[in-house]
Amino acid sequence: MKTIRRGCGAGGARRWLAAAALLACIAGARAQSLDELTFITEDYPPFNFERHGQRQGISVDLLEEMLVADGAAKRRKDIKVWPWARAYQTALRERNTVLFSTARTGERESLFKWVGPIMPSRIVLVARKTSRIRFGSLDELNRMNLRIGVVREDIGGLLLARQGVQKEKMLQAHSGKNLAKMLQAGRVDLWAYGAQVIQWNLKEMGYPSADYEEVHTLADEQHYYFALNKDTDDRLVARLQSALDALRASGRLAEIVARY
Repeated sequence: MKTIRRGCGAGGARRWLAAAALLACIAGARAQSLDELTFITEDYPPFNFERHGQRQGISVDLLEEMLVADGAAKRRKDIKVWPWARAYQTALRERNTVLFSTARTGERESLFKWVGPIMPSRIVLVARKTSRIRFGSLDELNRMNLRIGVVREDIGGLLLARQGVQKEKMLQAHSGKNLAKMLQAGRVDLWAYGAQVIQWNLKEMGYPSADYEEVHTLADEQHYYFALNKDTDDRLVARLQSALDALRASGRLAEIVARY
């Protein structure tokens, strides 16, 4: 009796390849859904924040409309709101994670894939007017006995370090709210943060904005983006960018910004 061998003949190989191609096609289609993405943000008003259990802000409103336009099921309720340092480290490590609003800098350029820009913002140093802090350069600032409040992993501290300010002068906090309290109480002399966000936090905390002043600009026209983990499928990045571009072209982005 002849033994019938059931090996991978030409027909079997073709069927296996066809099945593999079908599975790859299905996997590729699934990977192209924006619902595959995890969205993480922080308390950074007016761009993104949470009040009364509701995610709000320019970037949150914009993202939700981008998801709707692309046919995704996710909405603002699916956005995670975490302290910035935790959110930033997660976006570095975990595939398909989107962190916003994130300043796009040279140091961060190769760490993420980028969708944007959302809008520009200035990064400044703010002090209490009564402190009468004045300096001509950051070199001069380095020689002064001052404490600068920064949020860990935030653009403010990054810019200070890039421009040679000693790390020993920087006092780290978890959020802008904490820094507003610290500046008001005199625990820090300067606050490095986005100008719009500083004003929003001061107002929300009930501190008169007239009591504070910008004493130095660290970056003018700094742009914010959605930062995606660098292992995220390029097709997802392209779909998110396409949705943003369409909202910008229609004038909808400008309308959202005007609400805040």
